[in-house]
Amino acid sequence: MRVVLPKIGRKSRLTAINTGMWCRQFSRSFIKAPIGAFLFEIYPIIFIMTRKIFLLVFLLFVGCDIDEDIPEHPTGLRGYFTLANGNPRIQITWDESESDDVSEYHIFRAAGLGNSFDLLSTVGSSDSSFTDTTIIWQESFGYKIRAKDQSTNIGDFSDSIFIECYKPSGNWGFPEHDSTTICVQTVIYSPPSTFQLYIGDTLSAMNDTVGVMTLSSESYLDSLDWIGNGWMIYNYTVLEFNEDSTGFDTVKYDKLPEYYSIDLSDPHAGTISFISGRYDTIHLVHTLNDCDGEKFFP
Repeated sequence: MRVVLPKIGRKSRLTAINTGMWCRQFSRSFIKAPIGAFLFEIYPIIFIMTRKIFLLVFLLFVGCDIDEDIPEHPTGLRGYFTLANGNPRIQITWDESESDDVSEYHIFRAAGLGNSFDLLSTVGSSDSSFTDTTIIWQESFGYKIRAKDQSTNIGDFSDSIFIECYKPSGNWGFPEHDSTTICVQTVIYSPPSTFQLYIGDTLSAMNDTVGVMTLSSESYLDSLDWIGNGWMIYNYTVLEFNEDSTGFDTVKYDKLPEYYSIDLSDPHAGTISFISGRYDTIHLVHTLNDCDGEKFFP
């Protein structure tokens, strides 16, 4: 029997071979060569496919495990305005987010009630306080913060707070007594323990009066309404006729102590008023200077 098989070369042509011879050669080749060649070819393929399958499984389990949980919002936001050290500023602090992967905090501020909150600053995850020096005297500023985690998820806002940029500390002047000032101390917000106001200038005509009010403070100012109290003693001298009306004498008088109230809640209209009503109200104005005479807002 003769079989015609194609022989592949530069030019294909039919070659007639003996069937038995071809089968024997094929059997020997399959036993000796094809097994090794087959294994040699199939092992890299299995290895590559195994790696691809492993990578696919890895991506399915790891790549799909994306953190989409937003971080917990910070709590306990609080703050205050201070003029300490001649440096007007608002200081805010908060309790950290309970999430353990926070990367930063975003601080938002609103200039006044009813206005929108805008991003003011960003601080790191290790920070739990912020100092705002870009403020305006007597303005109210609102603050709220939120957390961002390492997967770029942004959390909800904290509760908001509003802080007024006013404290009565510093120098106060008396418009009716040009050269007189009193200093309210920072932190404790205490007026001087004793200060004096002079009434009148000279004794040049009958019944001219010069006097001095000595005011002593008995307590610190209340930190909510900025009101304090104390006692005032008024001593004065009057130019009067002498007993035989031949000349003039200066006669000194001492009044009983008067209880007074000092109200410094309005920097443009501070008052010292007397409970008995026997004395006129005394007016004060904040000078916007610290106790050393330096401007708070240059």
